[in-house]
Formats: sequence, C-alpha cells, structure tokens
Amino acid sequence: MVPVQTDEFMRVFLVSVWLTMVAKVAHSGAWAREEGQFFIASASNVTLFEDIDDPMYYDPTFYAEYGLTPLVTLGAEYFTTERDTVQTGFVFARIPLGDTTGTDRFAASLAFGAEILPFEDPTPLVRGGLSWGRGLNNGWLAVDTSATYNRATQLFIPKADFTWGHNLTDRWTVMFQLQTGKTNDDADYRKIETAVVFSVMDGMRITFGAIQSLNGDDPGALRLGLWQTF
Repeated sequence: MVPVQTDEFMRVFLVSVWLTMVAKVAHSGAWAREEGQFFIASASNVTLFEDIDDPMYYDPTFYAEYGLTPLVTLGAEYFTTERDTVQTGFVFARIPLGDTTGTDRFAASLAFGAEILPFEDPTPLVRGGLSWGRGLNNGWLAVDTSATYNRATQLFIPKADFTWGHNLTDRWTVMFQLQTGKTNDDADYRKIETAVVFSVMDGMRITFGAIQSLNGDDPGALRLGLWQTF
C-alpha cells in the first residue's frame, strides 16, 4: 500500500471541503429532489492500494442537484479519469416515471456534456438514463443505468450501478455499491465500494469508504466524500 503524500492529501481534502455536502441517498436517482432544495456532493480517492501508476487514480468527482419543481430535478456533474487527465462534465434533467408515491420509484434523465482530453478539442456527449429505487424500513435499494454516446468514437458507453443502503442509527449509515460498465476505450470494468456515512450535523454528512476493482490486478483505494443539502 502506497500512502498519498501529505501535500496531495491536503489538496484533495481541502478541495472536498470547499466543494462540500445530505439526504439519505447521495445521488437520489429515482427519487426527485424537493422543490427549491440544493444537494452538493464531492469525493476523491485519498489513498491508493499498490502502485500509484495503476489505472485507478484519485478520480475526484463533483455532483449537484436542484429541485426545480416537484417533478423536475436539474443537476450537473464533473469527474476525471485516466490519471486525472480526461475531464468529463454534464448538465442534466430528471423526471419521475409513473407513481411518485409508491414503494417502487422510477425516473428517466437526459444529459448533455463534453469530454476533454489533453491537447484536444472538447467532444460532445449525450447521455440517457433510467433509475429504479425502493425504500426499505431502514434503508433503500437502487439501480441506476445509463448509456452515453460519444460523438468522436461513435460508441455508446453503458453503465449500471447497484446500491444497497442501511441506516444503522439517525447518524450512521452503511452503503454497498457494485459499479459496472465500459470505459472510453470500450473495456469492461467492475468495482465494488463499501462506505460508512456519518451525519456531522443536520443536512451535512461525511463518507469514508473503500473501493476495489474486480478487473484483474487493478488496485483499490480509500475514498473520502462530503455531502450537503440546503
């Protein structure tokens, strides 16, 4: 295990605090954001298992949602991949499908964005998504799927995340997530993430977890995140 250097850790931590932080579900998926409510989340890998040059890098992410109406949620997200050299950003809208009060919730989303590679012009992206969620007595189940069309490669890039969350107490929550899909070069990936969520105060939580690639010898990492609703 190779610990990240102190200055790099402080950079990641301070950026996360500045972006800051939540409701029961980080990315609400099938559940609409309340009208007039903002949600902001940021996260980054802070310690990598094994060699720092391996495919899983620090992978910082930023995600935001706003409840425009009771049925329309607007949002934006930004993330980097491939040793933080490929930058991707989206703006999106999400609407519920069917009954919005039942045990099972469904939603569809449409996003427009761009991918920026080093020394290249931005590539337009279009993404469609479908989500399912079910509230449990003390938690939730969720499946979030999407397909992104990259105009440069003319490929559809699928993704599917499977999440189980359980509220241990009013302040402590545990989450398990299986992340699957394809990369920009059409290679399959599979990751599993386990996280503990702690409520610092009303509307603010911190997450700490471990993420492990299931593809061959790819490494894992420890991940720190901050969430906030207001």
